[in-house]
Amino acid sequence: MSKHSVSRRDVMAGVAASAALAGLPAAAHALTPQLRLEATTREIEVNGKLVQRLAVVGPDGPEGLRLKRGDHFKFRLVNKLKTETLIHWHGLILPPSQDGVPGISAPAIPPGGSADYDFPLVQAGTYWMHSHVGFQEQQGLAMPLILEDPDDPLSGLQEVVLFLEDFTFKDPYAILKVLQGRTSAASGGMTMPAGAKMPEGMKMPEGMKMPEGMKMSEGMKMSDGMKMDGGMAGMEGMADLNDVDFDAYLANSRTLRDPQVVRVERNGKVRVRIINGGASTNFFITAGGQSARLIAVDGEPVQPIDDTVFPIGIAQRIDLLVDVPAGAVVPILAQREGDTIRTGLILAAPGAQVAKVSEQADAKSGAMGVELESRLRTAVPLPPRSIDTELLSTLSGNMEKYIWMMHGDVYPKNKPLVVTTGQRAAIRMRYETGMAHPMHLHGHVFQVVEIAGKALDGAVRDTVMVPPMSDVVVVFDANNPGNWAYHCHNLYHMEVGMFSYLTYIPAT
Repeated sequence: MSKHSVSRRDVMAGVAASAALAGLPAAAHALTPQLRLEATTREIEVNGKLVQRLAVVGPDGPEGLRLKRGDHFKFRLVNKLKTETLIHWHGLILPPSQDGVPGISAPAIPPGGSADYDFPLVQAGTYWMHSHVGFQEQQGLAMPLILEDPDDPLSGLQEVVLFLEDFTFKDPYAILKVLQGRTSAASGGMTMPAGAKMPEGMKMPEGMKMPEGMKMSEGMKMSDGMKMDGGMAGMEGMADLNDVDFDAYLANSRTLRDPQVVRVERNGKVRVRIINGGASTNFFITAGGQSARLIAVDGEPVQPIDDTVFPIGIAQRIDLLVDVPAGAVVPILAQREGDTIRTGLILAAPGAQVAKVSEQADAKSGAMGVELESRLRTAVPLPPRSIDTELLSTLSGNMEKYIWMMHGDVYPKNKPLVVTTGQRAAIRMRYETGMAHPMHLHGHVFQVVEIAGKALDGAVRDTVMVPPMSDVVVVFDANNPGNWAYHCHNLYHMEVGMFSYLTYIPAT
């Protein structure tokens, strides 16, 4: 979001000061030791090439951070990069000054600088952390954040975290320029949207390709038991799927050329916590063709759903229970929406022989819609009460011009959503063109209560996919006063202005 960072700071001047440490307990919990996180770099291998990536490194390394509900998040974040940075703790309910969004919650940390964080952890579940500066998240400045529940009846199960990323060797800003039509440089990272037409007299930039779109070719079958998500049925020619063709898709920083193999030692059952840390990619999750049980989304428990395919949108998380029979090998695969490319890791029983898994599925996946979202039912609904206010959040854009907007304009020209402290508020997210958007509200959880005009007691979560040409309604309690980022989590959309915020006014 660096493109708009200066104007954001101008617009939101004084926000961090006015919200400073609101709601933090006294005494700063002196008995809790302060730990250290570093924004730094590390070397990984991708497709046979060694590359330097950005990284968050904690007490347990770059693989993730694991804490408990009831603990205190007491860390010093040290910036060892040559550019400014700031980390957002995605999905956490916390004081606004601690949220990690430049110009909204706090200033960015300069090179060599640091920032201190100190707030109680009131949730348990699968979360993550990532930079909220420019394309640093795309460049690797992200990692899992797991909050354990001391009372979790499944705490005895073996756990595996699967962190998904889309990777490019190119400069993300060069890709963005191609998307905006400014230059043909790095255009191999771009595809035209399904059904889009080139303007009269305009040539296809070198390296750009026109995909087949979402319509299944004659004789094509869906791969690995995959089906088109029901919410997109009949919309094959109307939706835009992928903005960018990436060079690789990573699962815990590895591809299927050399996947992580996890030996299953206890009970033959594994809790797999899956985080879509991709900048611009939705995935479909499978467990070797067998059924798995979905038990949580975005860190919040849901009534269990058994199925063979689970869509996961950008920035969303799902928890699956997966059985690994004696002698068996179960690949946990993430296939890119509308494509054959996939990534993943391997669960293997003791002594089981692990065969190579191809990076290419037999056929393309379908489009992510609302079929699963419509089936989800929370295990812990919001307390019953009437809705005090409904806020309309219009989402719009143009794929060919690569303009994405909220509330009629790009940030910071658009208007925020406004709530009064103490209200039960609804947000009607309305989108009328051909690309789904993962919408994320900071500092709160919300419950999905309506999709495409159909009421439901849906999941409690923090990121929801808004399908093309449809409405999604969510409700939340306005009980965390401050200014909170609210945006599309497709990083390329957010960078061009699909960003806004929620602001509070005091109750009278």
